[in-house]
Amino acid sequence: MPPLQDAGSKRQSRRRTSKSTFSIECDDNGEPTHCTNDGDFSAMGEALRLLFGTALLCTFGLYVAVQIACCTLWEWVDKRTINLIGFSTKFAEFVSPVTNLFVKNDKDGFMVLLLILQGVLLPLWFGYELYLSTIELNYSRIFFYNLVRIGPMYMNFMYCYTLCHKEAHNFGTLFKKPYNRVLKFCFNHWVGLFHGVLPGVFTISHVFNHHRYDNGNKDVMCTIMRPRDRVSSLVKYLPCFFSYALNISTVQSLLAEGKTAHALTAACGTLGWMAFVGMCAYIQPVFTLLTLVYAFVEGNLLLAVVQIGWHAFVDEDDPTNDYINSTTIIEGENFTLNEEYHTVHHQYAGAHWNKYLPLYAKHEDGYTSCVPTTFYRKNLFELYGMIAANDWDGLVDCFYPPFDSGLSREELILVFKRRLRSSGSKLAAGVGRTQRAKGDDVQYK
Repeated sequence: MPPLQDAGSKRQSRRRTSKSTFSIECDDNGEPTHCTNDGDFSAMGEALRLLFGTALLCTFGLYVAVQIACCTLWEWVDKRTINLIGFSTKFAEFVSPVTNLFVKNDKDGFMVLLLILQGVLLPLWFGYELYLSTIELNYSRIFFYNLVRIGPMYMNFMYCYTLCHKEAHNFGTLFKKPYNRVLKFCFNHWVGLFHGVLPGVFTISHVFNHHRYDNGNKDVMCTIMRPRDRVSSLVKYLPCFFSYALNISTVQSLLAEGKTAHALTAACGTLGWMAFVGMCAYIQPVFTLLTLVYAFVEGNLLLAVVQIGWHAFVDEDDPTNDYINSTTIIEGENFTLNEEYHTVHHQYAGAHWNKYLPLYAKHEDGYTSCVPTTFYRKNLFELYGMIAANDWDGLVDCFYPPFDSGLSREELILVFKRRLRSSGSKLAAGVGRTQRAKGDDVQYK
């Protein structure tokens, strides 16, 4: 890397390549300067957010960590023994001529099996365990239920949330007619109840708020109000994310925009979930707390990390850049239905998952025109761990080499630091695809 040149109290690193001019101002310690969120939050407000987030983690964090460790171990053992995951994949392919009769896209036949597993068998098991808990509360059975519910390497949890996501963006049209008359929004309105998904979170909040404002200042789960390279920011972000997960902040936002029908739909979703949880709690409150309520907290603790992972980077000089604002992981590990191509998802939110790779290739020039947020063969949780731990060398090691624009390791680290630390309401006001036309995807007008 060329030596940094003195420029008063700041120093500037410049590198000219065939593709771009690298220029980042640094302070006397060699750290990149960036915009901050100074003054955006009151000290009392931040203290309360930190207290709420810490209370959540202290109450549920250890149990979530144990669950994740057990489901990770489950996958490790399964791969080396009976390979149940591999058998399930082959079985889904074997019965696809039948299951494809029920779905609109012939790549989605597996959804029928998942609906049977998560929409029929799991609720029946839940009901049986709820009944047994009225006779004797057995904590080992509750732990086993939660472990199977989340699945090996959180696979069941991941499929549930992913299909709720896909179903919302397709407005509940995953199944063919006449089956769709009954199965429309079946994942959001039924399956999700057992995994902590409230009706309306994906179908209203996610679709009509997050994908309208694309992590900008009007996005109720905007991630860039604080620097993303520290754990404290995640802890303070948890109240924001849980307000979204309960539809609270979205209802407020929609009412302010005059979208009363959407607001009422989201509010009814929250009330419906509360009624379902309340009914089960009336039968056995402790069991309900450790299953349904725990599933809600567990799922949204994980999804808060996921949300920051998807939208951790922003360039204050180019805040509407799709290829920087959303994370792409080439050949990502432990992903479902090409969710790791998150830039493509924000460009074509309603596209079928099978089209993500061609759409990624279609816009490859966009990735090469900048230093995109594109990594290689990583799990998103692992990627966030590197960000929060300030493992800059690890981030450089997993950055997708074809898109480095000829920058050195040291220069890439400066880029990462600046993009992760840039924050605040002024920056957020200029972020998002709403600054430009939606292009081919017009479903959010």
